[in-house]
Amino acid sequence: SYLQRLMEQRLGEQGTNLHELAVVAAALEDLIDMEAKGRMKTAFDIHGLPMTGGITEAQAREVVDTYYVMFLLAGNFSASGREDALAKREIFASGYPGWEEANRWMQDLLQPRMEKSEYSLDTTARMVEDIGEQYYKF
Repeated sequence: SYLQRLMEQRLGEQGTNLHELAVVAAALEDLIDMEAKGRMKTAFDIHGLPMTGGITEAQAREVVDTYYVMFLLAGNFSASGREDALAKREIFASGYPGWEEANRWMQDLLQPRMEKSEYSLDTTARMVEDIGEQYYKF
C-alpha cells in the first residue's frame, strides 16, 4: 500500500518522529472509518434500505448483524437481498465456532448505542466503528 511504502522509505532513511507517527495513525484511523462506512453502505444496499433518511430499530439491528458477518468474513460476503442476507447469516452462525459468544459480545457492545429513537446510515456506521475498534479485546 501507499502508506506502507512511504513509511518504509522514511524509516529506511532517518526513522520517524512523534508527529509523523501521529499523522500515520490518523490516516489509518480514517481508512478504517471509510472501510466501515463502505461495508455499512453495502449492507444497506443488500437490505434495500435508503442511504438517506431514517430506518427503524429492527432494520438497524438487521443491517448491523449483516455488517458483523461481513466483518468476521473480512468483507467476503455477498447477498442478493435482505432474505438472502438473513439466510446466509443463519448459515454462517451455525458453522462459526463461538458464534453465540461473538454475537453476545457484539450485542453488548452496541446496546448503549441502540437505545436511540432514530437510526440512519451515519448513526449505524458510527455504531459499527466500535466493532472494529474494540474487537481486539474480544
